[in-house]
Amino acid sequence: MKRTKEDYPSFNLFSIVGTWESVNLNPTVIIYRNDKEYLLSIIYMSENTKQASPATYEIQQDGSQYFITAASKRLRMDYDPGKDVLNISSLGDYLRN
Repeated sequence: MKRTKEDYPSFNLFSIVGTWESVNLNPTVIIYRNDKEYLLSIIYMSENTKQASPATYEIQQDGSQYFITAASKRLRMDYDPGKDVLNISSLGDYLRN
């Protein structure tokens, strides 16, 4: 089977490693590498107790798209290297911290 351009991701996961803050006041996101896989942790803050609680997801790939699966939903990830903006579907845009 011949692979096409759509089979390859539009960015390298290494380029998005770091801490990202939402422009829409959504939870902070941390992307890091653990051995051979890349993980995304979302830091949720409890409004009542002011305690932070992380949730960690493996970043997966389907053809040219990266995504995480959270609460049975597939959240697609896109990155604009020119603007250094990460977009996570349903969470919106994130800027590098």
